[in-house]
Amino acid sequence: MRDSRSQLHTQLPHTPSEGPTATAADDQRDDPLARSLSAWLAGEVHRAIELATTPGGDENDPRHAKIWHARLLTRVRELPEATRVLDELTTSYDVADDGGVSAALTTCRAEFALASGDAGSAFAEANVGLGLAEGAGAYALLPDLHVVLALSAVRQSATSTGLRFARNLGDDALLGRTAHMRGQCVWAAAQAFEADGGPACVSHLVERLISDDQLTQELLASQPAAAAWLVRLARSMGDERLAFKCVVRAESFILKSWGFRSPYAAALHAKGLFEKNPDKLRAACELYPDGWASASAAEDLAQTWSSLRLGRDRAAEQLKRAAAGYERAGAARDLARVASKLRELGVRSGRVRRPMRCDGHRTGSLTDTEFAVADLVSQGLTNVQVGRQLYISAHTVAFHLKKIFRKMEVSSRVELARTWVNSDQQTVG
Repeated sequence: MRDSRSQLHTQLPHTPSEGPTATAADDQRDDPLARSLSAWLAGEVHRAIELATTPGGDENDPRHAKIWHARLLTRVRELPEATRVLDELTTSYDVADDGGVSAALTTCRAEFALASGDAGSAFAEANVGLGLAEGAGAYALLPDLHVVLALSAVRQSATSTGLRFARNLGDDALLGRTAHMRGQCVWAAAQAFEADGGPACVSHLVERLISDDQLTQELLASQPAAAAWLVRLARSMGDERLAFKCVVRAESFILKSWGFRSPYAAALHAKGLFEKNPDKLRAACELYPDGWASASAAEDLAQTWSSLRLGRDRAAEQLKRAAAGYERAGAARDLARVASKLRELGVRSGRVRRPMRCDGHRTGSLTDTEFAVADLVSQGLTNVQVGRQLYISAHTVAFHLKKIFRKMEVSSRVELARTWVNSDQQTVG
């Protein structure tokens, strides 16, 4: 695993100049979609969205323009407006007669599901999108789909699946497909690696994401909540300077995206986390239109209250709020972490969401925690690695595993893996 991770790090883009340029060439100056992409990569959010609605002449398919418009709205979390554009597209145009259009629409739906806080639907849509994109030869869509698949798998605690798609992102980079979304690709890979090996193994990726202006700009435009994640990781590395630089970047991006709630909430979240400011974190919770991001801010607010000794009950209340948000988002890994924090406060959090739907036999008798343990063990994780994912001790994992063997009528980890049929194994080659 370490060798694969090191290899992928060398494949992901290191400078803004790597890979084919995605900005407008001479023959694209009159193409509104190419100019929209260029504006987006430059951080000009309003200009990019405006150009996405500009007619582009007979050579442009209006269906692609509407899909791109909906994708930009999704990225800034203007979800009701994105829904309106998609509804208009599907009622006014035939989208089934062209494989490339179908692949682009499914990619948009996958991104929308993830932004809406539905990791399971995002994974399913993106998985369908892979087949459509490859069948239509729309290879430029593959990095977008691999990002959704990696992020949604990690959120559902399917770490090995997330790592597989992170490796696909490395292949995409080698083939020059990632020029339009380098920041998202590096961030998705970093999340998968961090879930597998902890913060230390992604320190150089975190530094690159914060230090490279173009990577940061594209990432914060498309994944606003990444700012707080980067601050958190930079601090875990003991690099306050880097954490502060990320806060400054998030705040400066507000000027380019003024009027949109999500970038503003993300800047409040990042700064509130850096300053340990409960008021800013509370405001971020309320402002985020993204349920997963709001839950993340609530978790950070609870941690801040605990660190400042401002009240166990208030911290527990916010952790419960975070747990509810993560559960709605299908974020099993995050839910397990919050459940662990609640246990430290002496509060039972209740259910631990099942990571990925499983149709193997005799799984109905498993508790949710046993289901999560069985799912991770079947992926080849050790007890220590499972414990790290679920925020329980290796001894507790072994205790649950004995009960799983009995209920599943198996006698070994190999036999458990053989009978355990993951939904991602059924649908992804």
